[in-house]
Amino acid sequence: MRHEPDLLREPPPADRLMETAYRRLKRSIIELHRPPGTQFSEQAVAREFGLSKTPVREALARLHRDGLVTPQPRAGYVVSPVTLSDVGDLCAMRSLLQSETAALTARHGLSAAEAARLQELCVDDEDGQLGGPRFEERFRDNYEFESIIANGCRNARLAAAAVDTLDEMERVVRLALRLDPSMPPGRIDERRALVDAVLAREPDTARAAMARRTASAQREIVGALTASAAVTSAPIALPL
Repeated sequence: MRHEPDLLREPPPADRLMETAYRRLKRSIIELHRPPGTQFSEQAVAREFGLSKTPVREALARLHRDGLVTPQPRAGYVVSPVTLSDVGDLCAMRSLLQSETAALTARHGLSAAEAARLQELCVDDEDGQLGGPRFEERFRDNYEFESIIANGCRNARLAAAAVDTLDEMERVVRLALRLDPSMPPGRIDERRALVDAVLAREPDTARAAMARRTASAQREIVGALTASAAVTSAPIALPL
């Protein structure tokens, strides 16, 4: 079974009401139409989507399990915050999972079609800041690139965990880009080294190349988040 990032999935059929409510709400949170800290009610979402409260309630329960919303007693829901501590943990998890999928994919090899597509996606003629006019297209290309490597590991559970982590990273990356649109899309030399190692069937080299790639991404993301006014203007307290 192939695991696709949420960004690349087709919308559910219109008659699957809970899935429709879940996907629309999830995308609105990930794409920051509902930024962290936004409060809303079940009734308001039901009116907005033109649905009854039952599928919306079920969708919100699922989003709560995902960690994207938090129920507030007698006050609806609030979009969960993004914290530096959680981002650090998430980036570390991403590095562990994706480094191992890269090594396994290099060991097993890719089909000719997948190898060709990976090479196509490796090229970015607009190497520079990611937050430009073609951001969404380039972002989707990057997620397809990561998805090919994740699914190539031939371990369904590992691929699913790696893709789930990518889904959690999407909101963080979008937030970082809002704060710093000049963030680079990923160093092309690091991407090229990763592709070369995967196609050459060199597991250890592929693992190290992915580790370098994810470490660079973490530095860029944390750098953008720590430069935000919410962090730089926060009072510093003595540890208890």
